[in-house]
Amino acid sequence: MLPKAARIPHAMTLHGDTRIDNYYWLRDDTRSQPEVLDYLQQENSYGHRVMASQQALQDRILKEIIDRIPQREVSAPYIKNGYRYRHIYEPGCEYAIYQRQSAFSEEWNEWETLLDANKRAAHSEFYSMGGMAITPDNTIMALAEDFLSRRQYGIRFRNLETGNWYPELLDNVEPSFVWANDSWTFYYVRKHPVTLLPYQVWRHAIGTPASQDKLIYEEKDDTYYVSLHKTTSKHYVVIHLASATTSEVRLLDAEMADAEPFVFLPRRKDHEYSLDHYQHRFYLRSNRHA
Repeated sequence: MLPKAARIPHAMTLHGDTRIDNYYWLRDDTRSQPEVLDYLQQENSYGHRVMASQQALQDRILKEIIDRIPQREVSAPYIKNGYRYRHIYEPGCEYAIYQRQSAFSEEWNEWETLLDANKRAAHSEFYSMGGMAITPDNTIMALAEDFLSRRQYGIRFRNLETGNWYPELLDNVEPSFVWANDSWTFYYVRKHPVTLLPYQVWRHAIGTPASQDKLIYEEKDDTYYVSLHKTTSKHYVVIHLASATTSEVRLLDAEMADAEPFVFLPRRKDHEYSLDHYQHRFYLRSNRHA
């Protein structure tokens, strides 16, 4: 029998407008509500029954897809800050292995392994590596990982000189983060606990608990997304705020561990712009008067 979700009206009011969501009860951020889990199990069981007669076809298509994937794949290397970087897929491995070597090395087969994602994923039903960033002095790696399949990442730090992991974990974050130029100060974006939208920028000092981190900026308008990157000059950390048709940039001095953000151009309805900095000049791309 086809599962049928119960209709339980739930009122939500935003900007003076009230709407009814009959299926709001299916939201379970803790993944522990018995009634939600039971309904999902009913849906899964129904799906398996419907598709059971096509299992042989599913297996054949999956095999065709896998057979087209090279058993060993090596990415083209790129150079950044004195190192060559690449990732490889070894035969039988589902995840990439990330490596680097000195840009001056002439030994092509000698690579330092930064991360073997297969080992990181070995004890979890799901694994996704959201991104990594290495300090300007090339000694510490920040790594964003999702073990829940909800795009709720945790950031961990590894000392690349010793191979040891630092004890702190930055939880419920976006895979959007940058290092300050002191190679010790770290900026990252947290998600809202309910909407899961990226809305806060925090500053972390390596080796300290996340409870000591400082809130740098909070976006109050939930139509805006918050992200981070560095300018080409590496002198500024860019806090980029973007809605569907409007954007705003705030800047942090990457040379200062206690920098405070300042607005480059205040947001203006339907004005979108991006910003870069290079060789002591700002470069602005804007749709104003376009």
